[in-house]
Amino acid sequence: MSAAGPPSAERKALEQAVALFRAGRVADSEALLRRLLAVQPGHADALELLGTALGVQGRHGEALAAFDRAREAKPSSHSIRRNRAQALLHLGRPAEARAELEKALQLRPDHAPSWGLLGSVLAAQGDAAGAERAYRRALQAAPSAEGHYNLALLLQEAGRTEEAIAGYRQALAFNRDFAAAHNNLANALKAMGRAEEALAHYAEALRADPSLADALSNYGAALREAGRFEAAIPLLERAAALKPDSWAALNNLGMAYHERHRDADAVRCYRRALELRPELHEARNNLGNALSALGEEAEAIACYRAVIAQAPAHPDAYSNLGVLLQERGEVDEAIASYRRALELRPDHADALSNLGYLLQEQGRLDEAIAYYSRALEANPRSARAAYNLGLALIVRGELERGWELHEKRFETAPPIAVARRFPIPALRASDLREGHRIAIWREQGVGDQVLYSTLVPELAARGQSFVLEADARLVPAYRRAHPDWTVAPPEQSEAAFASCTRHIAVGTLPMLLRPSVASFAAQPRALLAADAERRDAFRARIAAPGVRTVALSWRSFQPRGRGYVQRKKSAGLEPLLALSRREDLRLVDVQYGDTAAEREAFARLGGRLERFEELDLFNDLDGVLAAIDACDAVVTTSNVTAHLAGALGKETLLVYLGANPPFHYWVPHGSERSLWYPSVRIVTAPGLDSWEKAFARAAELLAG
Repeated sequence: MSAAGPPSAERKALEQAVALFRAGRVADSEALLRRLLAVQPGHADALELLGTALGVQGRHGEALAAFDRAREAKPSSHSIRRNRAQALLHLGRPAEARAELEKALQLRPDHAPSWGLLGSVLAAQGDAAGAERAYRRALQAAPSAEGHYNLALLLQEAGRTEEAIAGYRQALAFNRDFAAAHNNLANALKAMGRAEEALAHYAEALRADPSLADALSNYGAALREAGRFEAAIPLLERAAALKPDSWAALNNLGMAYHERHRDADAVRCYRRALELRPELHEARNNLGNALSALGEEAEAIACYRAVIAQAPAHPDAYSNLGVLLQERGEVDEAIASYRRALELRPDHADALSNLGYLLQEQGRLDEAIAYYSRALEANPRSARAAYNLGLALIVRGELERGWELHEKRFETAPPIAVARRFPIPALRASDLREGHRIAIWREQGVGDQVLYSTLVPELAARGQSFVLEADARLVPAYRRAHPDWTVAPPEQSEAAFASCTRHIAVGTLPMLLRPSVASFAAQPRALLAADAERRDAFRARIAAPGVRTVALSWRSFQPRGRGYVQRKKSAGLEPLLALSRREDLRLVDVQYGDTAAEREAFARLGGRLERFEELDLFNDLDGVLAAIDACDAVVTTSNVTAHLAGALGKETLLVYLGANPPFHYWVPHGSERSLWYPSVRIVTAPGLDSWEKAFARAAELLAG
């Protein structure tokens, strides 16, 4: 046998081209192959490698031409036919790719990669059963991570989720660092409701490949759904940066921004997603939500209506449209929109909760409670439904369960009240017997702060040590009434709380101290004390023999409040004309907010209304308290004036329409008096369905 000769120049060139290709120097490999082919145009191996190099560069048409020439030179090569099929598949010609693969498999029936590629071709053609057979033949020929992954992906798309989960786990048994398998396994687990396992596998996907955009987007979306917004947003921002044309990443990022009240950022994300996919109903619906949060009501409604026009079976759009119709006072239209959402999806938690709210507003409390309960069954995590149910139960007198659900105010989106973090434990009922010093922190608006702080005297009567945080405008009135209390304005509360060992939100006190209607017997007659000198000065300016002075407030101003609720709480001045013309009464304006135009119109109609022009009715609450205390009585709708008057123990007529209280704390529970403020008389009845009738009844009571 003669010894083998030295390798030829062509062989050396081909080996060098292979080495360059494997080193990632694809362009250099291509250049060398072209020089070789200029000398030997029919060199099959060089043509096959050239086609592969062109395909890696995305030049699939040129790659196919190279594979065509290679096949002519070597028609019995299964690898050339397989690579040619790959190029055809990239060019969107799956039928030709399938035919080529079938010929390749005739040449080598046990070639697992060819079976795997055939499975992908059949899947692309919609032949799921054929694709599954091909993938299983590939695994039979040579089990591999990729083979198990491809089959699992097919099974997942077919809804065979448990089988898919098993397949992904088999893929990971071959390759623990298979990032795409972790990502899709997490998707499958999430679809099965196994959220914590899903989060773990998203994290593993990113451990294996920190730049896998799909995993970043999916992980961020899962964290957002779990309420972990601060952790979700950076992941979603990275996903959007890596794949700026990914509508899914943009939509998910927009939702996370919306949850954190960054609605201007959310709008930008949704608009970009819709540029990429104008037919994307979810992004358009979400855009409506963000615009609504920004106060862009008209454009938000247009978004919802556009979704409904394009996708009439979209329940979220109907539910969201109902919210804005409700805010505009179009209650019947809002109810119809909620009912349509529920026809499409009977377990739509938001529509159930919102419809319950409107039914409650119509005085149909039991029906409302049933809808809130259904909403919670549909979505046990719905904080808004739980909160609404809690308030309805309080209205019905079921206080213990109602206060428990009232705690959900910190979890609604947006939150009714913003929770605060403390380095000390929250106060529990059992702690009241253990001598703790309690940090009582304020929440929500002035009215709620005053309302719930009416329970603080009970803590003081028990000898409980505490620090009460209060709006700076009210601190003097608290200190005047309770010189032995520690009352701190917000800018001083952190230092004052340093000595405390437990903390509690002021709105959580009822859960500990007011478990029943009967327990309200402990309410104090008065909570605050006005400045006597200022009170007397005001009184001297308005007092007249035989005339009762009445402090008057008729409107609610809450810049971030719900318009529908504010309309329920705002009467306007015109219904008070008859009252203002009585010679035995003098009405004194204590209404905060810009009411100049309204007062001018009232005067033109002959209405009479006194006013302390120098008194800042918003910033100088100590002065407002003095003005209220200077009067003989108060007539008001539901606003901060009602709380201030009640906290002073001033005889007050609180007016609302149709026996339909705007808030739970104005429900009289069998008497005509507020549970919270003994001096406040509730003026309402089913027949008092207009402000004119309601104020006429108030006038009768003033005469008595």
